[in-house]
Amino acid sequence: MMCPRSLTEDGYELQFATNHLGHFLFTLILLPKIISSAPSKIINVSSEAHKWCKSLYLDDINLEKSYNPQTSYFRSKAANILFSRELTRRLEGTGVSVYSVHPGAVDTELLRHLDSVTWRVLRYFANFFMKTPEQGAQTTIYCAVDEKAAKETGLYYGDCAVATTTTMTQDDGLAKQLWDVSLDMVKFTPAEPFGKSTS
Repeated sequence: MMCPRSLTEDGYELQFATNHLGHFLFTLILLPKIISSAPSKIINVSSEAHKWCKSLYLDDINLEKSYNPQTSYFRSKAANILFSRELTRRLEGTGVSVYSVHPGAVDTELLRHLDSVTWRVLRYFANFFMKTPEQGAQTTIYCAVDEKAAKETGLYYGDCAVATTTTMTQDDGLAKQLWDVSLDMVKFTPAEPFGKSTS
């Protein structure tokens, strides 16, 4: 998280590729089995950090004009929610539910790329405000097994309850645009209705 700028071997900005493109492609590959196994669920781990995302920078997908580790991370987490939104639309009527979740601030090595002073301060306060990995998993588990959540789809959860997202991540047009750009980037052609948007 918030790592220095680097590219994957495919030439894509690392945080966007890791946090969004990998999950996008993996989900598309598994979709036929997921649909045939319905009722089933797809849970994408996002973050409250999406609320600081100002743009997906789809016209500068690798952030070549200007790179900021936080901006890159925020963008990837907004992409998780927009992907879930468009996936929900395309899976309507299939018996597959889609969720995006915020696990909370979890005490892991995720912040290892921060400068050493900030890292030490956060480590000191971790016991007071950060969740353990077990606590951080609870919202994902809730969406996976709760009977009430099983009747819902397309929602964003935090602390085992429906939570709010930004106006940007509720933009259906942007969700479709991200879907199409992502398909081009992963060079994968799924069966309909999961191909490029027609409208």
